[in-house]
Amino acid sequence: MPFPATIRPEVGQSLITKVSRLFNGTLGDMLLELFQNARRAGARAIHVAVYNLPAGTALSVYDDGCGIDDPANLLTLGDSGWQQDIRSREDPAGMGVFSLAGRDVVVRSWSRAAGRGWAVHIPTDGWEGTVPLAIESCGIVRGTEIQIMLPAAWEEQLGSALRTAARYFPLPVHFEGAQLPCEDFLAGAVQIELWEGCRIGIFHDGTTEAVHTPRINFHGVTVASRLPTLSEIDSPHNWRVRIDIVDAPALQLVLPARKEMVENDALSRLREAAEIALYRAIARETSHRLSYKAWARARDLGIALPEANPWLNAWTPNIADTSNRYQGAAVRSGSMIIMSDHEPDIENALSRALAKEKPLGGLLVHENRDFEGYRWYDELPRLLSCSFVVQRDGVSHRYAEDVALPEEFESGPVENISAEILLRPGGRSPAEPTIYRVPADMLVCNNGCWTLDEATILFDGEAKVQPDALADLMYASLFCYSDDCDRDSWDTQSLEFEREARILANLLLLGEEEALLARLREAVFEHVQWLIPGGRSLTISADKDRLSLSLDQAA
Repeated sequence: MPFPATIRPEVGQSLITKVSRLFNGTLGDMLLELFQNARRAGARAIHVAVYNLPAGTALSVYDDGCGIDDPANLLTLGDSGWQQDIRSREDPAGMGVFSLAGRDVVVRSWSRAAGRGWAVHIPTDGWEGTVPLAIESCGIVRGTEIQIMLPAAWEEQLGSALRTAARYFPLPVHFEGAQLPCEDFLAGAVQIELWEGCRIGIFHDGTTEAVHTPRINFHGVTVASRLPTLSEIDSPHNWRVRIDIVDAPALQLVLPARKEMVENDALSRLREAAEIALYRAIARETSHRLSYKAWARARDLGIALPEANPWLNAWTPNIADTSNRYQGAAVRSGSMIIMSDHEPDIENALSRALAKEKPLGGLLVHENRDFEGYRWYDELPRLLSCSFVVQRDGVSHRYAEDVALPEEFESGPVENISAEILLRPGGRSPAEPTIYRVPADMLVCNNGCWTLDEATILFDGEAKVQPDALADLMYASLFCYSDDCDRDSWDTQSLEFEREARILANLLLLGEEEALLARLREAVFEHVQWLIPGGRSLTISADKDRLSLSLDQAA
């Protein structure tokens, strides 16, 4: 078989037999398509009504536009029949009426060219081109009416679907004698800019839009699209964009369903214009908390912003039971020192030591790497590392995240504990780090095991360390909830760890005798004391084999 010399794209005749599959057949899609056709026809309003006909319930959608001159254009797939100005501005595809494919439909329209009205009945099997459809005269004198036989499911959805279709539609839509609510797609925007036939709305609020949230409006047809957003650090509000397309022929919807935008050069340029508009809106604010990366992007787009507002959150030590570090209050004045992350046992012991002495000359704050690049942030002093030097029997030992104590090092008193801090001074010019030594009275070393049995608990033998304080340090440095299915709840595990930590603290600080008495007092307080009636006194005498109780009047 010889090949042809040339070929060109054509539409196969068999496509018309598949027309009912071009749209997903929802009531909402059908209404949007009919509304768009009415708008293009120059209608001033749309009137929707429901009629009870002998054949069943029918939906009527009438517009007062220019009507359809040639009935053949109605069912010519891909030929819209619109005038040149409409075709050049909006690129109609000539497919909208086929959103009704497979439905029983009657169309009545005024033909200005013929000077008369016409009507056609399209039965459910009349959409695929196998049945000739008769054109009749009718008494309509303006616009177009499309009447669709309603299935029961559509009757239930009609009110909601109409409100959705009319919400951002630019023409009034009337139903059951009242105009349906409508609103500007950009309502609530803090700033609106015009760009090549589009309105760019800038919003600054606490709304976080999902990927599928409509962000672009095309005369009432809303579609999701990737548009720039910005978040400010430590701010509950974010910056986002919505686009209202007014007259932008280069911005196109994917046919036939019009559910997404065509990814073309015009859409890329719109996204950049929206990003610039976002930064312009931020530039009008008195201050901002953008990351350095966002600030640099604004600079590259030609928007000069000041550096982010220079404050950070006060540092609080991380506890073993959470991976979410708690933030302290904002530090807006005074000297700040950036604290790098360390293990919970290091951080909690250091926090206790620094609560008694403040040798560093500033307040520790959490690092935030999003600010790296800003001059004010890069010039802050920084705590680079922290280790602890422990002295026992005249010998010094070091404990740090990467340095363990000797295996035989037992819990108990030591002669001295000090935190050794390596601090890099602030300023523009690099300077040699400075070492600070701060006395500490307690240290809990997790030894990489996170249990009381494996930890090494140390305290200064000359300091007045209280058992409750030591137990609290054990809890913060070691307790970590286990979610194994055979373990108890968080509350039960937490209470049990607290009890064991108190017992161990009493044993280390008070000795066996006092620790046993403290444990007995705790048992009586928890299980017995609340049972004693008011005005009475309980006396307990017991040993391993005998228990004697007497309940007397209180003195």
